[in-house]
Amino acid sequence: MNFRILNYFLTVAHEKNITKAAEILHITQPTLSRQLMQLETALGVKLFDRDKHKFALTPSGQFLVERAREILNMVEKTTLDIQEQEHNLAGSIAMGAGEYQATEVLAKLIGGFQKQYAAVSFELFTSSSDLLHDKLDKGLLDVAILQAPVDTTNYDYLRLPIRETWCVLMRSDAPLASKNAITASDLSGLPIILPARLQARSEIFNWLSGDIAKMRFIGNSNLLANTAVFVEQCGYYGISVQMPLLDEKRFTYRPLTPALHSDILLVWRRDRQQSLALQKFLQFAKCFLSIEQAPI
Repeated sequence: MNFRILNYFLTVAHEKNITKAAEILHITQPTLSRQLMQLETALGVKLFDRDKHKFALTPSGQFLVERAREILNMVEKTTLDIQEQEHNLAGSIAMGAGEYQATEVLAKLIGGFQKQYAAVSFELFTSSSDLLHDKLDKGLLDVAILQAPVDTTNYDYLRLPIRETWCVLMRSDAPLASKNAITASDLSGLPIILPARLQARSEIFNWLSGDIAKMRFIGNSNLLANTAVFVEQCGYYGISVQMPLLDEKRFTYRPLTPALHSDILLVWRRDRQQSLALQKFLQFAKCFLSIEQAPI
């Protein structure tokens, strides 16, 4: 028994004529007759006394009319309740993000989601990938965008359509600013600030390869904003992914050559109970990112 057949049954019971009921339901009379016979077979009772002119309800049919109305009314109410819950979805999503160009994609994602669910708010926490990862583990964040490589053993993730490009951050008047791209040998002997994250430093060390002994490493920094202060005040060079919104009159980026890139992942705990707001956001993100990544 399904809701559609119950609706067929109620229509015939109301019209007391299978031909008229079939017209109202926009199906053929033989199809409707077959559906009613299948319902009677499934229930093991006769629902109608049939003659050439009308269908009269049996006692079992009269009982089913009342129950069928209750069932379909409940289905309609439940459907409306679910739709209202969707429309009035509210809550807060704790989200972490690093200082990435990919944050622009995150902003578009959140903006699109809030057009549908305006009552859902976001708490955005900015830090390094390692600290964001730790907060995800502790349940302090619901979701975060992290720079690969990332241990995803206990996580589900979506890959963002933008890859971060590793560059050298320098003052606009720095000697290397005249170059289109920076090689490892260009950095020989210059004061360099590296990212604090161990996995990121490992990738940079691999890129430096045989020139690593010639490097002058000043220190590490976990935030590009702080790196930029030392670049401007001390004339240091920072190896980092390109940070948006820096003043181009004071700073410039030059990409590494050969090029070095990193993927950015939208990550969440696989085993964590999710709020309805988070469930809807992740569903929206999967759809949104599939469109963003689709070939033109």
